[in-house]
Amino acid sequence: MNYFEETFAERTFREGGPFVHLNTSHKENDVFYTNQSEYATLINYIALAVFASACRLLAFAIMSTHFHFILEGKTNNVEMFWTSFKDNLTNYYKHHGKADMMNNVEARTTPIIDLKQLRNEIAYVIRNPFVDRQDIHVFFDIYSSGYLYFNPMLPRDGMSASELRGRALRQFTKSRIICNVDPRIYVKDGVAQMWSFVDYKYVEKLYDNARQFVHSILKNVEAQIETATKYGEKIFLSDDELWPITFKICREKYHSTPTDMSIIDRKQLGVILKNEYNASNKQIARMAKLDLKEVDALFPLSKGNRS
Repeated sequence: MNYFEETFAERTFREGGPFVHLNTSHKENDVFYTNQSEYATLINYIALAVFASACRLLAFAIMSTHFHFILEGKTNNVEMFWTSFKDNLTNYYKHHGKADMMNNVEARTTPIIDLKQLRNEIAYVIRNPFVDRQDIHVFFDIYSSGYLYFNPMLPRDGMSASELRGRALRQFTKSRIICNVDPRIYVKDGVAQMWSFVDYKYVEKLYDNARQFVHSILKNVEAQIETATKYGEKIFLSDDELWPITFKICREKYHSTPTDMSIIDRKQLGVILKNEYNASNKQIARMAKLDLKEVDALFPLSKGNRS
């Protein structure tokens, strides 16, 4: 390899690592937070785990039933991160009437082998709450780290956690046992501030510019689908995202457009959109130029199928 031909982002990746995507399954878990206090506790425990493990946290998302973390660190450090996070949560829920909450929660790690995969995994994690909920703005979201990167108006306020004393410290840690909090964690209104424990500046070095970062989040839909499939999760696409995919399928598979295709081909197109892209019945009707009754006959209605 001629290192002089590397971009700054490529060199940053090569000189860093190892990188992993640590996540839990959404299938068998209960809801982890139902109010602002529980959400704040999750955030605070993530911050504590980062500095307890000496991992670098690049991106994360808190879903109601599972978690996603992009980490840089050796295997032992990543294991320490998860152990710290899980143990603190276990103790918290045990004292709040949910003793069994963490029993079936196990994490898996997926190695990240190149810069392209790292960018795709970061994008997938940041988009996760956005594709799951209609009230989420992908770059202004308290449930993921998406608002940190390339944000010239990012507030960097709060107080060092080392200044917390007595009741304020117990409120932050939800524990009488945790007495020492890393001073690099900054706190505002009892919540660890993401800018102080997510290394967003390092992430910015992994992209050539802000436009490339935004494009990877919003435009690289095929990569999002591929990543979702790998983790056994469904991804929900907007019409704007699904239209170019539809026309690509029509051009490559049917050498036509939806309007000019036969009814049989349009129904086959509907099956592809349902099975591979999780399209709703109404989306299939719009994309494949089918009557909604025909689509409903192909895919009997279930909750959330029509939207």
